[in-house]
Amino acid sequence: MTAPAVTAVPVHRAGRAPGGLPLLGHVPALFRDPLPFLRSLPAHGDLVEVRLGPQRAVMVCTPELFQHVLTDNRHFDKGGPLFDKLRPFLGDGLGSTPHEVHRRQRRQLQPAFRTEAFGRYLGVMLEEALATAGGWSDGDVIEVERHAYPLIARIITRTMFSADGSSAAVARIASVYPDFHAGIGRQMRYPSALLDRVPTPGNRRFRHACRTVSREVDGAIAARRSARDTTKDDLLALMIGEGLTDREMRDQVVTMLTGGIGTSASALGWALHFLSRDEESADAVAREARAVLPARADTRALTPADIARLETTSRVVAETLRYYPSAWFYSRTVTAPVELAGEHLTPGTPVLLSPYLLHHRPDLYPDPERFDPGRWSPERRAELPRQAYVPFGFGARKCIGDVYALTEITLALAVIASRWHLLPRPGPVLPHLVEPRPWTVIHPAPLRLRLRARHS
Repeated sequence: MTAPAVTAVPVHRAGRAPGGLPLLGHVPALFRDPLPFLRSLPAHGDLVEVRLGPQRAVMVCTPELFQHVLTDNRHFDKGGPLFDKLRPFLGDGLGSTPHEVHRRQRRQLQPAFRTEAFGRYLGVMLEEALATAGGWSDGDVIEVERHAYPLIARIITRTMFSADGSSAAVARIASVYPDFHAGIGRQMRYPSALLDRVPTPGNRRFRHACRTVSREVDGAIAARRSARDTTKDDLLALMIGEGLTDREMRDQVVTMLTGGIGTSASALGWALHFLSRDEESADAVAREARAVLPARADTRALTPADIARLETTSRVVAETLRYYPSAWFYSRTVTAPVELAGEHLTPGTPVLLSPYLLHHRPDLYPDPERFDPGRWSPERRAELPRQAYVPFGFGARKCIGDVYALTEITLALAVIASRWHLLPRPGPVLPHLVEPRPWTVIHPAPLRLRLRARHS
């Protein structure tokens, strides 16, 4: 019998991460304080072996290898320990299916994310951002994620599923989604499935959130089918038109909610945090937003060209996603024997990828721990290797909603900064000590900001 072909990617250095513990390997470092651990790995090689308990895994540490793994679908596919934990919640949605199924699903869903579809979304995005910013008072201290989660949840449910702004279903999904997203993060971190069933307060809130999300999504699908409403032009209408079953539709909707709400909400929270520490950038964003955006919720004139004019705001968002990419850590699994950086990988080997790691390499981003929106000027951006900035992944499985997410984050940030000075809350905790909490996304917690109204 002929041995399977082995593919080589030349001229890279393999190494091994130090400090693994007997039986546990590098799991304690990854789960206790993962960000410093990830930043340390490039010093040990371009492809670094780590141990997930007794299992061997490899971490990709260069842009070239990162691109190779994400574009070589013959040898690497969705899978590995992180996706194994996610699949019970996402089912067979776009974010968790193998390559062949994913290709078909992406063709089915792509029309909802084409540029021409954004004219339908911008009005809702602006309306919700104005409503959130307009609900605050001068001197308020806000806990940012308590406002960012509902804002993004309402935008996504309204634009993707044509829900009315006053819909009780929108409100219910928005209210439980922080618990839903936090619960998925805990499930991914738990070393044993037994801990998932312990009736802790967090697990009870998560189970309640799961029931609520499932009930509302199933209800929306059933209502749309029974109404036979052909006037809607949204994701549900698209999926019905493609002949998806109720189960297939449910998996896709939950995937869109899971992949879209927590990621954009955390990015918006971090962007607000960084502006609270950078008065010059905050003032520049405010001036730009006032010059570009409508002052009221009459949003019919807002176009994608207006969003493109928010250049300063876009640079703040780009630097936020460099510093704390929402999809900061994920995995692939080897599906056929392959040689990578001189290492022979057998089927089933987990391959770990971290945009956070790439985005904090000092050889790619000088002074990487400094927040610097100027990195994204056209001149400086042109000097950066294209594969070095991957907040939404790369290749055929790049996030389908990348432009949508950038639009809603940019628009929400511009609206908020145009109306409010964002000030670190006074007290014993210094603003630079806001703790990044890496779960499914890197949360800014606790993050409380004081608001002062802008009058000019």
